[in-house]
Amino acid sequence: MQLLGGESDRIEYKQSPNANDVLQAVCALANDLGSTGAPGYLLLGVRDDRSIAGVDIDGGTLDEQQQRLVGRITSTKLFPTPSFALHAETLNGIAILIVEVHPYPVPPLVTLDGKVWVRRGTVTMRASEADIARLTERRPERAQPFDFRGVANATIDDLNTRLLEDYLSSEKADIAQPENFPVLEAWLTQRQLGRTVNGTWTPNAAALLLFGKSPQDFFPGARVEFVRYAGAEVDSPVIERATATGTLPDQIESIWAKLSANGVDVPNENQGTITSYRPIFPQQALRELVRNVIQHRAYEGTNAPSRVEWFEDRVEFSNPGGPFGRASEGTFGTHSDYRNPTITNWLLKMGYVENLGRGVRLVRLALQKNGNPELGVEVDGFTRITVRRVP
Repeated sequence: MQLLGGESDRIEYKQSPNANDVLQAVCALANDLGSTGAPGYLLLGVRDDRSIAGVDIDGGTLDEQQQRLVGRITSTKLFPTPSFALHAETLNGIAILIVEVHPYPVPPLVTLDGKVWVRRGTVTMRASEADIARLTERRPERAQPFDFRGVANATIDDLNTRLLEDYLSSEKADIAQPENFPVLEAWLTQRQLGRTVNGTWTPNAAALLLFGKSPQDFFPGARVEFVRYAGAEVDSPVIERATATGTLPDQIESIWAKLSANGVDVPNENQGTITSYRPIFPQQALRELVRNVIQHRAYEGTNAPSRVEWFEDRVEFSNPGGPFGRASEGTFGTHSDYRNPTITNWLLKMGYVENLGRGVRLVRLALQKNGNPELGVEVDGFTRITVRRVP
């Protein structure tokens, strides 16, 4: 087999598919530091000296081992998930697994637990600041995702560096040689929050929206308007109104506080002497949609805010922009895609999103279980999602 000719920058051997560094290898092959454009191959069950060890199936079957491996590669640890294929090969009666990893069109870079890995020669290693700059510069600025692009006239002074230093210190405490850990600006570059431009470190849109001291100075539309009406129409009296500004995590917390405070339970039909209750709008559905509004909205080319409008009979979530990429295909929520991949990666790290592509499906399931009508979806330059109350 040609792949057993020796390791290279596009071929790596691992004796066990359960090794901790298997995902590092997948990440590095997807980033394709050498810009070969060719698939990379990870051979599992092969020793460094090219001898065949075979795949340890942990008392199960080879098919079960493959399923476990696919689960690891598609987990939230590796983001975004690269395109890959997996198959088993039998050599001299011994089974090995071959993972074929296709280079990811960067940016965004593929990360493992927020860290970028690359393959240099026959060694898989953490990417340096120069490596990251090399990877990100492959795609012209205008073709990069909006949240990855640098923001003119913004500097590191526009960020909440105290909070970022806390993240840096937390990561630094987990490594064996903290003296080799990068300083703040280099660390921010590694975390895809900006880069040095003409000698000055410049934050990107994601950095300002997630960690900015005043994100609305740069993105006036990056806010969420909340309003509760006393009736079912927009001309009904207004009971409560608020505007959520600040960082995106601030907005998620603020709008969720409003929604949870306005929640109401109603009694189910009596069953004997016991009366049970259910919410008019299931909390899980509202929580998922708050995240969805802020994570997926279009922040570029519009100053329109997102809106959450609570009527007597429904709650409407509206966003500038339609579904992005593959998310626009088929029934709304069937497929997932990321208009703001860097923002998504950080919201995942912060625990606000799951990155499992199941948010809208969970909303539909929660509505069904609670007895609410089917989710309403309208797309007309804006995306409007309607949750109707229980009958």
